[in-house]
Amino acid sequence: MNILPWIQAARINTLVASVVPVISSIVILPQSISVNIWLLLLTLIAAITIQIVTNYINDLYDFLKGADTNRVGPVRMLQSGKISEAQMKRAIFILFILGILFGIPLAIKGGWIIVIIGLSSFLFAYLYTAGPFALAYNGLGDVFVFIYFGLVAVSGSYYLQTEQVSVSCIYLGISIGCKNVLLLLINNIRDYKSDLNCSKNTLIVKHGLFFGKAYAITVLVISYISMFFLSSSISNNAIFYITLVSVPLSVNIIINVLYREPKHLNPVLGKVVCLLILDCILLYVGRLL
Repeated sequence: MNILPWIQAARINTLVASVVPVISSIVILPQSISVNIWLLLLTLIAAITIQIVTNYINDLYDFLKGADTNRVGPVRMLQSGKISEAQMKRAIFILFILGILFGIPLAIKGGWIIVIIGLSSFLFAYLYTAGPFALAYNGLGDVFVFIYFGLVAVSGSYYLQTEQVSVSCIYLGISIGCKNVLLLLINNIRDYKSDLNCSKNTLIVKHGLFFGKAYAITVLVISYISMFFLSSSISNNAIFYITLVSVPLSVNIIINVLYREPKHLNPVLGKVVCLLILDCILLYVGRLL
């Protein structure tokens, strides 16, 4: 079996969206708490599994709904014929079972809160592009990404290590959630015409490209404001000041979004991935100061 199409369908370059919230949550742990490495590894595996399942379901149902016709972005695997519908459905089922198995120790540790987070994550991974009211087709994909790849990912990971949630989790979750929404937003700006033609009613389709560009600026500004409140909540102003090191990259991303043609936005996704990684590193540096 050729593994390359499965790697491409998993969209490896975007898995940072699920890794960064988990790693970042560890950085803001109280100094009195030692990191449980096994819990951290299992949390990372569970988070990555959920994102890959989401991406596979997205590949499957965008194909079935015709959203990949005349696609501007990277070629999808069902669209190209490299993976069949039956193969993708089987892979989704297998990953769901593996996700449940890896999640059992987390559920034992975290209780019903973690069970609810895990099961609802898989549910919304399906509802993102599948079902009669798919979130991505009704302008609600941003909400899913913000909540589950921001607030829930950070707070859930923090809770597993500490058995509590602090306001710092919320601020950090907002910041990371906004950057992950930016990833989705750039995708939706790029795919504006094809989404419009197949009635995929993203917020960009509903409100236009000008709205999308203003939206991109807004989420990045909120991301930095949240880091300011995070630094205040844990009495470490160095975190906010060191985070400002990433401002030039953010400005470059915004300039690209504002002035590049939508079809030329693919490289900008890589810049947002770099921003996520850079801000995670800067958070760690700021925590040391």
